Amino acid sequence: MNLPTKQEIDDRLVAALDEAGFNEPLYSVVKYALTSGGKRMRPLMFIEAYSLGGLQADDGVLDFAVGIEMLHQYTLIHDDLPCMDNDDFRRGKPTCHKVFGEANALLAGDALLNLAFTHMLKAAVGNSRAAEAAYEFSILTGGAGVIGGQVAELNALNIEPQLKDIYYKKTCCLILAAVKAGLIMSGADENTIKALTSYCINFGMAFQLRDDLMDITEKGEVGERSYVACFGVERSVTELKNCAQNALNVLSMSGINSKYFTDLVQSVLN
Repeated sequence: MNLPTKQEIDDRLVAALDEAGFNEPLYSVVKYALTSGGKRMRPLMFIEAYSLGGLQADDGVLDFAVGIEMLHQYTLIHDDLPCMDNDDFRRGKPTCHKVFGEANALLAGDALLNLAFTHMLKAAVGNSRAAEAAYEFSILTGGAGVIGGQVAELNALNIEPQLKDIYYKKTCCLILAAVKAGLIMSGADENTIKALTSYCINFGMAFQLRDDLMDITEKGEVGERSYVACFGVERSVTELKNCAQNALNVLSMSGINSKYFTDLVQSVLN
């Protein structure tokens, strides 16, 4: 079964924004964020999880997928703000607050967070599984998950003992939220949900460690509050390989046949 392509997700994102009725400058800020690149990995992981049982993604599933990417983009806008990571560039382009100002960037992130759930709830009209998926997604991306991880990172006086928990919340929880939502919407059994929960945690850790290591090769710097800064390159590479192998082992041992999920892990290793 073929997944929708990245381009299809991109097109739906722009169409959804055009339908949202945003005035300027909000429209331009949000469009800049949504069209500044990205692999659309999380919505595609959601669709893959939904499709594992042989189901074809319909408009409701694609609406939910668009919501997932909108929420991801909101986290990136807010992460880049001066009060957070204070980044000037993302994917080689100036960050939203550098182009449009801090207040407009902050409000664009807020608008994307709201619009994300607009699309998830649109998918949930008359669909109790989609409603349950949106509920679970909201928990994993809220104060006990993604937002909680950002708060912990900002306030940690000694980050080293908290680092794995921060990575779990900031990175793994959004990946897990996307995959778990797809499984819930498809009516997957508990064993599949349990196995892919383990996969998401291990893959998410490997993905974040790769991101930390890429900062060295691409930016020539080590993130101050990263695993590499705390434990060094060699241990980070070892941990990345262990997490990636654990993710592959989960797929193999559970009998989940997903070339997409397997290829994601291989891309991190490569």
